[in-house]
Amino acid sequence: MKMMLSLGWLFIAIVHKAEPLISDNFADCRVYFYKEQLPEGFDGIALPHHFNPSDLPDGINESELTSPAYICQQYGNKFHFASLYDRGRRIPLYSAYILDRNSSSQITNKRKKLYKIEPQLVYRQLGGTMKLQNVTKRNIEIYKINQGILEANEKNDPDYLIRTSQAVDADYRNSGYNRGHVNPRLHHVTADGQNATFTFTNVAPMTKKLNNNIWNQYENKTIGYADGCTTMYVVTGIVPGNNWIKRMNTDRVNIPSYVWNAYCCVDNNDKPIKSGAGLKENDISDRPVNEMAINDLQGKLKHLLKFSGNIAMFFNNCA
Repeated sequence: MKMMLSLGWLFIAIVHKAEPLISDNFADCRVYFYKEQLPEGFDGIALPHHFNPSDLPDGINESELTSPAYICQQYGNKFHFASLYDRGRRIPLYSAYILDRNSSSQITNKRKKLYKIEPQLVYRQLGGTMKLQNVTKRNIEIYKINQGILEANEKNDPDYLIRTSQAVDADYRNSGYNRGHVNPRLHHVTADGQNATFTFTNVAPMTKKLNNNIWNQYENKTIGYADGCTTMYVVTGIVPGNNWIKRMNTDRVNIPSYVWNAYCCVDNNDKPIKSGAGLKENDISDRPVNEMAINDLQGKLKHLLKFSGNIAMFFNNCA
């Protein structure tokens, strides 16, 4: 049975009405979560984004640097998915989205190689749409002039502001790790939906073996799992690891120890039809993704994260 695509699902991107990109508890993009219920158990594992008081850039309040950041991923003036971003580790803990490709559709546009950044991780007052780094740098310069912020101090330098707020291309270059999409391009049918996944707040370091082979094969399998669904809600995330991509002997980007995925397929009455999950080490082994029930994944994540509280991916476990 082919996936029953409704127009509302196929073009699920939400027209952006007003700022912000970063909102409290995904207030502006809850449509990407089943029954608008957020996953439980992940907010408390994010590392803080620390500045010494004397190093805090001018024009930024410490309250604006809370971790995690709830990012409604915006591209082309529309929201496309949601990411829970760990400021301290500079990786997403998860991205939540709706899979809008069926097994018969094809990706036609060429893969983009330029990754974007999130301006509001620097200044909350900047525009909400993800931008290339050089564009964001110019926007920061204009904003600082308008706000009377002096650039003489290094803490106010645009390049410094960007690289302290999030991962940048230089972190991944020659690191030995791929820019692994948490929300994959191949799960989306529109050009904007695919391009929106190319942001550093949606990627984490993955081995080439995992990203290009083992995990990619699983991502393709889940497209087939969506056949027969009216809507498939997906949450894909990582387990933080003990190793880091370093630059100049400084921990820059955390290297996940595992990657995981959970999906919830519902019918046209919003009733669950099927669900499932997958878990895989971020290594160079040939072991396939360990596919399992959502409850089993939640139990394994509690153990891996050493978390004593509740972990839940979906409303009522998609049951």
